[in-house]
This record gives sequence, C-alpha cells and structure tokens, in this order.
Amino acid sequence: MTADRSQSLGQAPPAVARAEDHSPSVLTRAAETVTRYGLPAFIVCLPLEFTSQLLRLQLARIVLLVVGVAYAYLVVVRRRTITLPLGASTIALAVFVIAALISWVATRAPGSYNALGDLVVYPVMAVLVLNLTGTERDHREAWIAFLASGLLIAVVVAFLHFTHLSIWRADPEGIRVNATFGDPNVAARFLTLAACAGIVLFAGRVRVDRLAIAVLAACAAVTTFTLSKSALLVFPVSVVLAAIFGRDRRRAAAIGAVALVIFGASVLTTPGASARVVRAFQQITGGAQFVVNPPPSTSNASISASDLDLVRVYLINAGWQMFVDHPVTGVGFGGYQHALTTTYKRFLPEKPPATLSHTALITMLAEEGFVGIALFVLFLLFLAREVIASLRRPTPWREWVVVPAVLLLPILAYSQVEGRMLEEPYLWLALGLVYSARSLEKSMRTVEVPA
Repeated sequence: MTADRSQSLGQAPPAVARAEDHSPSVLTRAAETVTRYGLPAFIVCLPLEFTSQLLRLQLARIVLLVVGVAYAYLVVVRRRTITLPLGASTIALAVFVIAALISWVATRAPGSYNALGDLVVYPVMAVLVLNLTGTERDHREAWIAFLASGLLIAVVVAFLHFTHLSIWRADPEGIRVNATFGDPNVAARFLTLAACAGIVLFAGRVRVDRLAIAVLAACAAVTTFTLSKSALLVFPVSVVLAAIFGRDRRRAAAIGAVALVIFGASVLTTPGASARVVRAFQQITGGAQFVVNPPPSTSNASISASDLDLVRVYLINAGWQMFVDHPVTGVGFGGYQHALTTTYKRFLPEKPPATLSHTALITMLAEEGFVGIALFVLFLLFLAREVIASLRRPTPWREWVVVPAVLLLPILAYSQVEGRMLEEPYLWLALGLVYSARSLEKSMRTVEVPA
C-alpha cells in the first residue's frame, strides 16, 4: 500500500530508491532535504509580502524557486516523478488557463505582464504542491505551518495596532493595519482563511487542537483592526460555513460560536469598526442600486464623491460594457485596466480612486468573455462535485480534502469585492492540497478494494 501511494503521487518507493543508489550524493541529499521541508517553509513565508521591497522578489517566491529546482533535480536523477492531477475539474481548469493564455497572446495589453506571470507560475506551483505532499504527515505539517503563520500574523497585527506602527505602506490615517501585506483588506482575507482552517481542523480531531484554538481566537480578535469593510461581513459568514463542514458538528459549532463572540466583541470595542459595518451594508445596497440603474449619461460624471465611496460602480459599469462589446472572448486577459483608461475612459470619474477591477466576476467577463466565465464556472461545478464525493466517504483523508476546499469559499467571496482571485496564491495552494488529498484518498480505495 505504501509503495502504491508513493507511486501515485510521483515518489519512488523507498526499496526501489535504495536499489538504484545505496549512497546518494551530497547534492541529492540536499535536494531531498529541501523538498522535505520546502513546502512548510514556503507556507510560512507566503504572508510576508513586504519582503518584495527588501529583496525585489517576495521571499516566498524565492523559497518556491529553490524548492522547484530541487524537485526538478530529483526528477532528472530519477528519484521523483511528476504526477498531474487528472479529473473533470482539472481538465476544465487547464482548458480555462490555456484559453486565457491564448487570449493574452492575441491582445498583449500593456500592463498585463504581472497577470500573465501569475497565471503561468501559480498553476505550476499547485502541481508542485501536489507532488510534495505524498503522505498524511506532509499534509499535517503543511497545515501546521499554515496555522502557525496565521497566529504569527495575528500577533503582528495586534502589535502594530496598539503601537500605531507599520511595516509597509502605512495607513494615511494611522488606524488601519495591513501587517506584512500591502493592503489591509488582503491582511483581513488571510486572517479569515486561517480562522476557517482552524475550525475545520479542530472539528476533525487531527491533533492540532491547541494551535487551532489559538489561531481562531487570535484571528477573530484582530481581524477588525484592519477595518476592512468586506472582512466585517465575510469573516462571520465564513466562520459559519467552516463550522458547517466540520466533521464533528458539536465541536465545530462550539468553536465557531466562540469565534463569533470574540469577533463581535472586537467589533464593538474597536474604534470605527461599528461604523464600518454600517458603511459596508450601505455599500452593498447603494452599489446594487447604481449597477441596476446606472447613470443615464455615457459617463459617470453624475456620480458624487460619496457615491464613489460606497462602491466603485464605474469599474463595474465599464467592465460590463466591455463584456457587452466583446461578449465571446472579452478584451483579452489582463487587459481590463488598459481598456478602461483608453477605450472606456468615459466611465472614469474626474478623480478615480482606482482603475483596477475590484470584482473578479466582472474582470473575467470583461477580459475573457463568455468563453472564460463558462469554463471557470464549469471548473467550480466539477470541483464541488468531487469534494462532495469525498465528504460522503468516511475516510481518514476527509479533513485533508475539506480544509483546503473550505478556504476556497472566502477566497471567492473576497474576490468579488476586493479583486485578487486568479492572482491569489492561496487559491492555488488550496487547489494543490485538495488534489493531493483526493489522489491519496483514491489510492487508498484502490488498494483496499481489489478489482
């Protein structure tokens, strides 16, 4: 069984490896060590986005590059193989990525190279994550690293909040905290993901109870320090959803209730948080009104500054018009901002606070049209079907499938109000872990149930 599972995830059985090479070289041993501990190191470094200002490249990406090179070396010397996840959802996702790349090649919009880089690198990262997690221990260590990074960032947020200091891109008003991220909303998103992981792991009884409780309590207490309007609404909803998917419903409900109480107390005691909650609801209702009944003129000159503060409706209106004008393939992957500032600049107010789309659905419609959105929705439907199938099986791999799958929910929710979906590294990390766990689950069933 061990040999079969190793082969299914691209790892040579130990016996075969010993037969081929009784004394691996120093370089081989170094590569084995890097691939053994590389994924937890990458996960711990992933929130440290401020390191891009110090190293010209985020520390996490440097770690990922080193791990990738080490794994490639082991493939060359035939101590590892590369396994690709095969299934309906992965095929749909691959077709979506290929269609997006073709769309970019056809347009090559100025300013789209960062988006192109993310779309090329992150799927490769997901495949690497799958190949690095060949055992239950690998999954456990990956999630322990994730929880540890969540606790660390929560402590940093609390410290910066009470000391009124900043690490990167200080808030002009000195009241919002972004920790190691470039934006408070991104920091809030990460804290939400850590809290959701803590709930599911605690409910799954996978022997990380103390760490999970500490992370959940810390994240619930300090997320409000970011004063992210989206987080003030998405965090409690995400907690409830995570509790629903917990294996032990009573434990999940209990820990979820504790998180909501802590979060509610933090909202009431954090200056400005309650007002931001009210503003968030106004943003939803006011923004919906403008989207349903846009200004009668061809420009947004009639939208007042206070209206723009409710929601950047001109971004949605412009994106929708791009889709109407290019319904099949859109304006080209990564081309939203260039199209907005050129062909569709009539939608911009006199002093636009942003020119990047903050709604992932609108971005996809505008850039890739019906083809892109249909492929992505198909991918989500297939993935949901596969995860539900794992939920129905009481196997030891249930938690390792459910945890990353649950994280996809807040990622998708946040991306509709703050953007950053395909370029969100945690999206691809979660996908790699989902597919890895499902491969292990499938391998276990194949061994235990003879044909």
